[in-house]
Amino acid sequence: MTALLLSIAVYGQGYQIVDSTFTHTKLDQDSLYYDEMAYLDDYHFHDNLFLLGQFGISHSMSENTRFGRFFDNEKLSFNIGIGKWLYPAFGVRITAGLHPQVGRAEWEISDAFPDYFGNYSYNMFSGYLDGLVNFTNIILKYKEDRVFNLIGIVGLGYNHVFGFDKDKCAVMRRGVSVVGGKTVPGTDENPGTIHYDVNTRPGNYFAAHVGLQGRWKVSNAWDIIGEVTFNGTDDKYNGHEYDRVYDTYFDVLVGAQFHLKDCHGRRRFHYVKNLSATVLERLAKMQDDENERLNEANMAIPEIFEKIKFNEALQTTVSFYVDRYYITDAQKKNIKSVATFLATHPDINLVVTGYADIETAYPAYNLRLSQKRAQAVYDMLVNDFHVPANRLRIDYKGDTVQPYASVNEWNRAVIFFLDRNGGKSQVLESETGTIIEETITQ
Repeated sequence: MTALLLSIAVYGQGYQIVDSTFTHTKLDQDSLYYDEMAYLDDYHFHDNLFLLGQFGISHSMSENTRFGRFFDNEKLSFNIGIGKWLYPAFGVRITAGLHPQVGRAEWEISDAFPDYFGNYSYNMFSGYLDGLVNFTNIILKYKEDRVFNLIGIVGLGYNHVFGFDKDKCAVMRRGVSVVGGKTVPGTDENPGTIHYDVNTRPGNYFAAHVGLQGRWKVSNAWDIIGEVTFNGTDDKYNGHEYDRVYDTYFDVLVGAQFHLKDCHGRRRFHYVKNLSATVLERLAKMQDDENERLNEANMAIPEIFEKIKFNEALQTTVSFYVDRYYITDAQKKNIKSVATFLATHPDINLVVTGYADIETAYPAYNLRLSQKRAQAVYDMLVNDFHVPANRLRIDYKGDTVQPYASVNEWNRAVIFFLDRNGGKSQVLESETGTIIEETITQ
């Protein structure tokens, strides 16, 4: 119950939980120093879901079964379920399964009359609502690629028993009598003096359990899981009342767990690094310096190509947080300067080109992210600074192009290219008569 309450409390905080670790990280020699604070990505109600399937054994521990042979008290069991991780350390799940059980008559008469008394079997459908506590992520810092996790389980449930071995139970109910040293079986009309009554009618009983689960990651989507749970339920669940309040059984199950994709296209929790506005301003300044160096290099192209209009990148860029496409106040100033440039150069159009760094996520995701970044800058230019939409064109490269090869972090950006020909390919003739084609967006 404590685990469930903690999970609900965490969920109610909207997932914006900040990791307590605060480290100083040194990047490449020609990069910058910055303080980073990792925090969980934004998630919604339908994110971080998983499905599971399990099979194994259920071992009955009701009254008298301990007096029988240990391995006679086990039945093959099955489980399916669905769950959700609310936070790397806390989650919930719902499971349902078939867990056949074993009961046993009193040990004295079972030993004395083994042909009439002993074990009887019955079926049980079980459902549980569990709270999950990831001890590994509580003790150690969460790692997306960690192979093994130890998880605690605590839950409340419901047991429906049915399908008793009626023939065996009828024999025990009729019982036996000992007459003249001989064993005489009883009948329905005349039960024996020694008998054991089992209620074979279906019944419903509350239950609770605790347990441990080991989880081994085999891929981003799949885990192999093994767990042991100790279950307590009503004393009457095996069809017989004894002089105690509850009976018990435990399950040993193995299986597989499948993680569904979240709204970001991933299957596991993901931490992102938060850079302050000051750091982003320094990052943008360094990008501007790099743009200026690139432009100066383009000026050194041989004279034969003077008639060719090469791409020209504005020195102003827009930088973004890792795995983000919203625009900070600091970067809004850069966008305003681009709008001012366009107002003073009515003959120039721009290609708004988005990029993503190659070390984060995967190509398809990065392509969508770079598109969202370009779209966000485009929308602000048009809606906030009233730049005519026909003077802008959106392009996006994902991580297929890394304009800043020296520092990976710089590639989380939008760069503006001059588009003097409406985005069409320019075909010009050089002084030597050779036809040269240059596409603006390359």
